[in-house]
Amino acid sequence: MRFEIQEGVIVFPKSTKSERMKSNMNIFDFTLTDDEMNEIRALDKGYGIHNPDNEGVAEYLLSNYDIHKDD
Repeated sequence: MRFEIQEGVIVFPKSTKSERMKSNMNIFDFTLTDDEMNEIRALDKGYGIHNPDNEGVAEYLLSNYDIHKDD
């Protein structure tokens, strides 16, 4: 979350566990260095959470979601 805050992203953390809620609030007493930020940015492969190029993903999506339903 600290990375996202420093990137200017609005974060909506979701947790029902009180310990996790407390740890989510403990991101404002430090900052990541430029090197740390760049290392985290380098992890991005441009796919978001899921890689659409993985085998079977396209077939799964096409068979489970009717994108032309309202046409």
